[in-house]
Amino acid sequence: MPPSDTLTPGDWHARLCHALRTPLPAGYAAPSENRPASEHGIAARRAGVLIPVVGADEPYVYFTQRSAALRHHPGQISFPGGSVETHDADARAAALREAHEEIDLDPTHVEILGELPEYRTVTGFVVSPFVGWVNPAATVAPDDAEVARLFAVPLAHIVDVDNFHQYCIERNGRNYEVQAIDYGDDHIWGATAGMLLGLVQRLAHAENRPLKAPRMTCNAR
Repeated sequence: MPPSDTLTPGDWHARLCHALRTPLPAGYAAPSENRPASEHGIAARRAGVLIPVVGADEPYVYFTQRSAALRHHPGQISFPGGSVETHDADARAAALREAHEEIDLDPTHVEILGELPEYRTVTGFVVSPFVGWVNPAATVAPDDAEVARLFAVPLAHIVDVDNFHQYCIERNGRNYEVQAIDYGDDHIWGATAGMLLGLVQRLAHAENRPLKAPRMTCNAR
């Protein structure tokens, strides 16, 4: 694979499409607890998120920092997305609707390249992540009621597995291993980082590269 800084937007688009269309190997274990929703019981809540990759000369991914006033995951860094509502056709429709509501991203500017495995969170959500290729001409603006901040991270930084690490946290008397990736002063962790790592490992598999695991650190959060 050529160095990331020599790839054109078309190269990145082709890489992502190829990875998302390449079947995973038998027995593949994606980061964290990625299992079909049917195995999570009736209490599981379905959600869809959009991983918005902007097809600029140097592609980047949008992230939101959730408002501190929200009921679920206040203040955390996440992708645009949310619960599947009764009027949503499916999780993909929910992801696009929420992206429109949260950052004013017009769905007509988004090409869905594919879907990553469902991701179960410790808070009882089963999340369907969709990778979307965003027209760089699209305008976005955060909804102040839901989003405290909108920022971007270069795709080249995200696809380097050496930028990931994992550590242990305790929640409600249980220990969990969580994934994380840092960019500048932003610490992206938990389900958001786990879904990103799933994309990185999907790329590695499609390109016949080793499926490296992030380094383990002992710092509790």
